[in-house]
Amino acid sequence: MEGWSPRPEDIKNGQLAGANLKGLDLREHNFSKADLSGSDLSCSDLRESNFWGANLSGANLSFVNARTANFQGANLSGSKLFEANLWGANFKIAILENAVLIRANMAQTDLPGANCDGANFSEANLWGSILRLASFKGANMGQSQLGMAKMEEAVLDGANLREADLTGTSLRGASLIGVDCSAAKLQDTQFRSSNLERVDFRGSYLKDAGFKDAFFNNTIMPDGTIESDVFMTDKEKFQDKL
Repeated sequence: MEGWSPRPEDIKNGQLAGANLKGLDLREHNFSKADLSGSDLSCSDLRESNFWGANLSGANLSFVNARTANFQGANLSGSKLFEANLWGANFKIAILENAVLIRANMAQTDLPGANCDGANFSEANLWGSILRLASFKGANMGQSQLGMAKMEEAVLDGANLREADLTGTSLRGASLIGVDCSAAKLQDTQFRSSNLERVDFRGSYLKDAGFKDAFFNNTIMPDGTIESDVFMTDKEKFQDKL
């Protein structure tokens, strides 16, 4: 069934596992709860389409235009969204485990509560996105644009943020255990009450970053020194290391 061409009635009833939907105009289409697992939607126009609760696991959505589409509660585990235009899309509580979103445009998207463990966001644009309570454990976010994002209480344990831009981003209450933040842009980034155990800040730019009540343990500071078993209560304590 891989790569089969659906009939209009197949699209209507949502039984589209493994279907070839490449390059189609599917704007404003309702795919809610549809089975699109393993389907090929690459290069298609999906603007304002509704994928609420749909199964898109293993699907190919590379190069799609899905501006302001609704993926709330959808399963996109293992899907490919290489260079996809997802500006303003809704991914609330969606599953994006091990998805590939290299160089995707996800500016101003909503991902609160989403599961993005192991996903690849390298060089993706998530400027101004809402990522509260989302999970990015082991995710690759190297060289991504996360400026002004809202990442309060997100879980990023083991993630790669090397050379990422998090200027003005809020990570209040987030868990960043073992995160690689080396050479990252972290000006005005807020880490209040966050867990920074084993974070690597070497070479990062931390001007005016906020660390009140953040926890440091085996944390590598920008100058290469290590801070352990410390709760930041006095910004001046580490000022010479930031």
